Amino acid sequence: MSDRSVRKQRVINATDSERDIVRARAKAARLSASGYVVRRALSAEVSDGPSLTTLSARLERIETALLTLCEVERVRLAERGEEEGWTAALRRVAMQQRTDLRNPVTSAHRF
Repeated sequence: MSDRSVRKQRVINATDSERDIVRARAKAARLSASGYVVRRALSAEVSDGPSLTTLSARLERIETALLTLCEVERVRLAERGEEEGWTAALRRVAMQQRTDLRNPVTSAHRF
C-alpha cells in the first residue's frame, strides 16, 4: 500500500453551525462526517436543486391540491351515502403511514 492511499487525519475549518449541518447530512446519508465531506467533494458537480423557498411553495401547492381532492372525495362519498367508505379509507392511510414510519427504506422505493 502506497503512502498516498493511507487515510490520515486532516483539519477543515468550519463554524459550529456549518459543522452541525455537515454532521446532520452525514447522518442522513449514513456516513461519518469525514466520509460525507470526502464523498461530496469528490463527486461530480451536482446542482443543489431548488431553494428552500421554492420547495416550500411547491409543497404548499401540493398540500392544497391534496386537501381539495380529499374534500371532493369525502363529499362524493357522502352524497352516495357511503360515509363509511371515507372512514375506511382514512384508516387505511393511517395504517400505511405507521408502516412507512417503521420501515422508511422500503416505503421510499414503493413509488
